Amino acid sequence: MNEGREWVRMQFEACPDCGLDASTNADADLPRALTDVAARWGGTLATADVADLRRRPVPDVWSPLEYACHTRDVLAVFEERIHRTATTPGQQLGWWDHDAAVVDSRYNEQEPVLVAEAIAANARRFGQSLSDLASGQWDAAAERRAGERFTIRGMARFVLHEMVHHHRDAEQQLKATAVERPTT
Repeated sequence: MNEGREWVRMQFEACPDCGLDASTNADADLPRALTDVAARWGGTLATADVADLRRRPVPDVWSPLEYACHTRDVLAVFEERIHRTATTPGQQLGWWDHDAAVVDSRYNEQEPVLVAEAIAANARRFGQSLSDLASGQWDAAAERRAGERFTIRGMARFVLHEMVHHHRDAEQQLKATAVERPTT
């Protein structure tokens, strides 16, 4: 969901929606920050009603489970991009069509507990990839699309923002669903 925002900017500045300023995270703190957010996702996916997790508030807004699957896959896609950039800086990474992935991978039909486990595992792997970097590799850069330049540091911050922002999206939707549910 593009929402008309230049999401690539979230590696440099605070998000006007979720408030996260990932640029304030030191390189060494990013692996822990990723696993902390993964744990919050795990709690959300373990405690929410499955029907509520699968519910889209409107047709063109993802469900909480779709946001969770997107988060899981962002971790995997960007971990691979970090490896590519660390090995061969300056390359074109290409565009991952995340909207198509929602449909093609049937995000809303997946099992929440398995998605939570995968988010945790992917966050650990991503964090380990960051921990394995030499200090000079953090500034290695690549482009996702024309004009969308990422350093490895920027990719890590971008991913942290994706995780936090979409967890916020999911939590807000779940709260709204709870308010809408009639009391008996």
